[in-house]
Amino acid sequence: MLKRLRSKTEQWRESKSEISGEVSSSSLSDTIRGRPSQLLGVSSAPSSNSHNRSPSPLASGIGLHVIHQPNCVALDIIFVHGLGGHSTNTWSKNHDSSFFWPKLWLPFEPDIESARIFTFGYNANWRGATKSIANITDFAKELLFEMRFGRDSSGDDLNLGANPIIFVVHSMGGLVVKKAYLLGLHDNNYQEITQAVSAVIFLSTPHRGTNLAKVLNRVLAASFQSTKIFVSDLNKSSPAIEELNEQFRHIAPRLSIWSFYETLATSIGPFKMMVLEKDSSILGYPAEISRPLHADHHDVCKFSSPMDPGYVSVRNAIKSLVTSFRDRKPESLAKLPSPKAVADEWLDIQHLFRSCPSSESDYSAIRSSWIPGTCEWFLDEEEFISWLQPSSLEPAVLWYIAPPANGKSVLSTFIINHLRSKGLPCQFFLFKYSDHAKRMVSNCIKSLAFQLSRTQPKFGRLLASASEEGLDLESSDPRLVWKNIIEGLLFQSSITNLMYWVIDGLDECDSSRIFLECLRSFEGKVPIRILILSRNTDSISMDMNRLSRVIPVSRIEKSTTGHNQKDIELLVQGELDYVRGSIQFRQQLLQDIMKRAEGNFLWVKLVLEEVMSCHTEEDIRKILEETPTDMTLMFQRMEDTLLQSIRQSDKPLVRTLIEWPTCAQRPLSLKELSQALQSEFPGFLDLKRTIQETCGQFIHVDSDDRITLLHHSTREYFTRSSESEFHIDSKESHKKLFTRTLMVFEGEGLRWRLLQNQHALQSSEPFTFYSAVSWPFHLGRSTPSSDCLVVLLKVFRGPGILAWIHALALLRRLEVLVQASKVLVSFVNTMKRQNVSKTPILQRPSELDLLNEWAIDLIKLVGRFSRYIVATPRVLYDIIPATCPPWSITHKQFHSIAKIKVTGAANASWNDNLCRLSLPGEVQAWRIACAGKNLAVLGSNGSVYIWDSSNFTEISAIHHGEPVTAFALNSHGGRLCTYGLRSTKLWSTLSGEILSSTPNPPMIKAVDIAFADNDQKLLMGGDDNIIRHMGCDKIQQGWQVLNHDLLREIAQMDGAIVNSPMRLAFNWDRTQVGVSYRGAPLAVWDLRDGRCINRCRRANMRIDQRRPVSNWFAVNRFTWNLVTGHLIGIYKDGCVFKWHPITDENIEAKLVADEIAASPDGKLFATSSSDGSIRVWDFAHFNIIYQLSSENLVTELAFSPDSQRFYDLRYGCINAWESNTLAPFLEADEHISGSSSEDQSSIAVPKFSKEWAEQSEAVTAFSLAPDGRSYCVGYEDGNVEHYQRGAKQGSKFTRFHNYLQVTNIIWGPDGRLIALSDLAGDIQVWKIDLGSKDYLSPSALPSPQIQRDEYNIEGMVLSLDGKHILIWTAESVFVCSTEDGKLVVTSNLASSNHEKWLYHPNQSDVVLRCGPLRIDAYTWTTLELSWSIAYPETPRDDSEISDPEAQALAQMTLADLTTATRSVKQAILTQDSDHILLYTGEITPFRKSSHRLSIMPVTDIRENDGKASRSHADTLSAPLDVVSHILMPLGVLPGRRLVFIDRDLWVCSYPLGKNFYSATGALYNRFYFIPRNWVTEDSLEQCVLADDGTLFWPKGDRVVLIECSLDETRSNSVF
Repeated sequence: MLKRLRSKTEQWRESKSEISGEVSSSSLSDTIRGRPSQLLGVSSAPSSNSHNRSPSPLASGIGLHVIHQPNCVALDIIFVHGLGGHSTNTWSKNHDSSFFWPKLWLPFEPDIESARIFTFGYNANWRGATKSIANITDFAKELLFEMRFGRDSSGDDLNLGANPIIFVVHSMGGLVVKKAYLLGLHDNNYQEITQAVSAVIFLSTPHRGTNLAKVLNRVLAASFQSTKIFVSDLNKSSPAIEELNEQFRHIAPRLSIWSFYETLATSIGPFKMMVLEKDSSILGYPAEISRPLHADHHDVCKFSSPMDPGYVSVRNAIKSLVTSFRDRKPESLAKLPSPKAVADEWLDIQHLFRSCPSSESDYSAIRSSWIPGTCEWFLDEEEFISWLQPSSLEPAVLWYIAPPANGKSVLSTFIINHLRSKGLPCQFFLFKYSDHAKRMVSNCIKSLAFQLSRTQPKFGRLLASASEEGLDLESSDPRLVWKNIIEGLLFQSSITNLMYWVIDGLDECDSSRIFLECLRSFEGKVPIRILILSRNTDSISMDMNRLSRVIPVSRIEKSTTGHNQKDIELLVQGELDYVRGSIQFRQQLLQDIMKRAEGNFLWVKLVLEEVMSCHTEEDIRKILEETPTDMTLMFQRMEDTLLQSIRQSDKPLVRTLIEWPTCAQRPLSLKELSQALQSEFPGFLDLKRTIQETCGQFIHVDSDDRITLLHHSTREYFTRSSESEFHIDSKESHKKLFTRTLMVFEGEGLRWRLLQNQHALQSSEPFTFYSAVSWPFHLGRSTPSSDCLVVLLKVFRGPGILAWIHALALLRRLEVLVQASKVLVSFVNTMKRQNVSKTPILQRPSELDLLNEWAIDLIKLVGRFSRYIVATPRVLYDIIPATCPPWSITHKQFHSIAKIKVTGAANASWNDNLCRLSLPGEVQAWRIACAGKNLAVLGSNGSVYIWDSSNFTEISAIHHGEPVTAFALNSHGGRLCTYGLRSTKLWSTLSGEILSSTPNPPMIKAVDIAFADNDQKLLMGGDDNIIRHMGCDKIQQGWQVLNHDLLREIAQMDGAIVNSPMRLAFNWDRTQVGVSYRGAPLAVWDLRDGRCINRCRRANMRIDQRRPVSNWFAVNRFTWNLVTGHLIGIYKDGCVFKWHPITDENIEAKLVADEIAASPDGKLFATSSSDGSIRVWDFAHFNIIYQLSSENLVTELAFSPDSQRFYDLRYGCINAWESNTLAPFLEADEHISGSSSEDQSSIAVPKFSKEWAEQSEAVTAFSLAPDGRSYCVGYEDGNVEHYQRGAKQGSKFTRFHNYLQVTNIIWGPDGRLIALSDLAGDIQVWKIDLGSKDYLSPSALPSPQIQRDEYNIEGMVLSLDGKHILIWTAESVFVCSTEDGKLVVTSNLASSNHEKWLYHPNQSDVVLRCGPLRIDAYTWTTLELSWSIAYPETPRDDSEISDPEAQALAQMTLADLTTATRSVKQAILTQDSDHILLYTGEITPFRKSSHRLSIMPVTDIRENDGKASRSHADTLSAPLDVVSHILMPLGVLPGRRLVFIDRDLWVCSYPLGKNFYSATGALYNRFYFIPRNWVTEDSLEQCVLADDGTLFWPKGDRVVLIECSLDETRSNSVF
């Protein structure tokens, strides 16, 4: 079954490798002599028979031509050639049209026949004396024109854009397609077509240019021919290349990208050279799929037959894409989603599984070693025939058992290929012990789900619409992944066709028990057949027996050697054909080998390798006599032979070459290993040859240049055989590998290479990225020692720690930081235990404390900054160190290198509070729900407030219109259901629009409500003890009783009184409901058959027959463990318990609690007590791992969908908490194969951790003095302090005796007056003596004498001359004298948040009322309207609008504008004193929201004959694309620089009056971000930007100053 590694035929093919790169040896020399022969040119395309009605390409090859036209088009494939290419010849071997594979082979491939296929040609002939001014852009425009206006042979419109489009491109053709895609996206003529482009397959495309371009232009000059611009475009790092890459990287995530690269040098004249290196051929994007082809630049797109490995690879890529887009039922085309929607879904799915390993490459590698005729015996096995052609659609498992090295992996790929050839939906995973990622059960489940998404459309759509947070695919917990994906989505997909799974190497996975336990849930759910191949171990056999009680399990056990004798014979015969000698001798040799093979392919292969190296028949006989059949003895003999064949000096090298693949976390590539050994063994001439010649018996280099051990048993030999010369002590070897991997990050150099090269460094320095992921893996498996400590300190004390995180960010693998933290904590604890026995002088506590501090910071960096680090890794150096707490190790080590300076923050370390949100006014927070990215809170006023949990910005506020008793979010958070006293309403959370409504059953209140059946149905448990349901698409039909038997107690319970439910909750899959009562026990019911499953009896309960009522205990609160099916609750006496209704397990903790919530991953739950404390529990061990103490009462708890944080409700506030204690606990431990995670008593429970939630008086008002040198701060307790800028401590200014919060602080325009107000409406006015610069000398002025209405004071403003103060409420406006406080005038001008008031900066007698549509000017003394000025219209070009909100604004109709609710968000006199900035919001009745920005010159705000005199040239505006990104404008700095905070919390600028656009929208500059735990609604409104660019930001009880040079140009510009 194993082919000869390098057959003579393959050697002959390689020696016959042709001239390439579309560059022939003769052509180059001829051109140099001046003859016009071909260099990159080709001959005319020969004609060929058309398929269906497809015309042949024109002889010239120019234009877009159909070469395959199916009857029903499902999608389009377009081939685009490269430099000097031709639309036919480029794709034909030797330019022979009989090898034109896009037309002659590809259309007949299964699944591809429904694709229409085109070939596109353009004049990229680089030869000839005619000078060409054409460049890549011109060719791109030509392609777009042909796609839009081209016709087929019948003259019909090609109708491109109606179906998904896949490009297959060679060389420069890839650049042409990239440019065309960019141009088309922003050209209305081509937008529809371009949006249909779904994938690009690049074949040796010079994404970063090629050095060959210079050679070609030199050749042209030497032969007196004109140079070509498009050739110059191909120069390495040419401006055209750089610009194209910069633009394309922003839109590349929309496409599925596959990159194939050449591995052979191309013949150019008498020389050979690599036309394109791998670095230039791949883009390095996270979702890109890349692989090598065994070809040169010329033949990378030409193939000799349909069996050509290169063709197979490219065909499989095309087939994979076609399968994801194809039309399965032509008659239902109209019902299919649009091509764009399908493409977007596929992109979403690819993004979800971006870090999931695939077994496709392993399949291809193993499959290539299959020998025709082998494995076919398996198809005749009765069990397999029954498994393949079942009599029913019930799930079933077939277990194939065979000893090691018996060909199980090759057999698995044979079965996979057999299933595929029959067109059966087959998913597979090949466990691989040598690759850490490929032995994880969680990754197996993810890989299977990813494959299923291609063959099961409904399942794919469910995946694409699911939230990333809800699925939690970053988790390594297999049970959680199975629950979320398979049980949560696959089971809801209504699959009726039989599915097939093939799982190889179950004995090599990290937990076979968990995998087989997961399969139990298939019972009665989906039609599936599962083939599992493995060795027979006791643990797997026991778990298979358990599984067979639920799902039929049949076995094929081959412990004898007869089953594969024919296969071994075919292998031996094939190899002996190359052995010299007589036929009789070879026949005898065959018999001798077959007698001793005992079914072991590995033994046979090793023997054949030795036989092939012999020169005489006697040598061969001697080898057969000396070769043992026992594999351990066989390995010993191989080692002896190895030791005899190498020099003594080579032993360290051989040991190292064996050590790396034995202990590496995954198989390394040749390039990775070469770089890993560079310091120890520099300058390898040919590492692959070195491996083959020194230890090739034990190590294998595959076709992808990955280095692996020959077999899993090889690892066992070297790690277990102490007699081996190369025995590997695992702990010592891991220590060595840890040292080598971590030391990669020592020093400064790597940081700069990472910043300059970004993803390209993954190709040039791949070992750096292996090291980034793997050093924690190696440290965790080594023995902690002082040597390891020294290495850790070298990196963690220097800049290398940030470079390491930077590398992880490029890989999008920040979860490694959590793993590293866990390993560091374990290392430090072990070292501390070792230090106890040492003398004090030898102990190193400070060094260990530093590592402990980093263990904390690593988790905090992930929790607080992960999205910023991944998006812009530079923030690690420029921003994050300055924004970390002053006592954190990150701040202490690196704040000096940051580009921003933060002062004023409290001297503290991290706290666990991530954010604090507040409901408006006196509204109390009653309920909380989390789904997807949405956080929803039900207020006591019947409104639901929704925030984006990624940045805690408010999404919408939904007003039901009456008190709400229950509410629920659907699985991804996009829909909300509210149940009021009289009606139930369904809402869109994004827009706040009501989708439908229905009356409630009379007088029925909901106890709980939930979405069910994949969000297609609603369930409601009422206070009348009845469960009702309703279809989400039939909500007008109202609530219907689900089952009249539900919750109806039949058996009489002693002492129990069943009344209205006190608590009711549905389990995660909505098949069960738990109900508790005040006078009856907690009971669980089956929603499907109305049966009571069980009732909760208290643990260790002493039954008193005389007092039967004591037999039951009421449950006040309870919730479900979404993974295990337990209920976790609180008894009436406050004790906490967990109970399983099926097993009746009941455990109780004697600790009083009031509220309870469980994490979605089932590992944690939280309780709160009346003293304000919150405790987080380890569910498995039922003990407390974390306690948060606070003074305020908690009314409800909830966990985030990813279980990483929890929320609490306290009166009108919502707190988000994220603790270091939880992160490592949630990181799944590696499971030992066959072990149960439920029996892991040896797992260390995290140390109990306590946190105190500090209670401080928060800043409630802030105002910066006009000169910017000082500021005043008001607090919750009515205290006001004055600070000099830069001072750490402030001085007491005044205090309101109501002890209520300060609501307003304003300075007079000249800084001589300060006015303040508090929540009670008290007002103070102070006069300031400006004689001293260091401290204020205030004197109190009379308070304004106003008769305030019941409304709060909204704001105040002092006049330019300081004589008057204006105070406004929601209903009235008052003007008072500042000298005596007397009321001057009052008016009933409604104000509130719909308007703001400002003093006129140039006219002391005018005060400005800034409304949503205009500015009204009033006189100070009479409040009479003097004149009005309307805001300028925002100029816009709709074709340049890319942001959804900007589009919504542009499309807002007149009716929308007429009925919209408008408010003024911000109105300020800008820092340059030349403009007034107004930021307004508009919300329609259907919750369409938009914002407008108006910036008006002060000189234009004046009266001119009763009209406004406005110069349009001076009116400043920003594009709608920019405005739509604004969260809060901060002002305009000198130089007309608009500064604002965008919706990702970045402080940004935009040069007003100028237009900066990229290919996808308007550009603006980002400088730094505000940490999300700093941001509240109040802090956003209170923050102030000084005229020097310093941002004053209220944070807790302090005001933080952020200093940064807000330059015009930044490298992190966005659009």
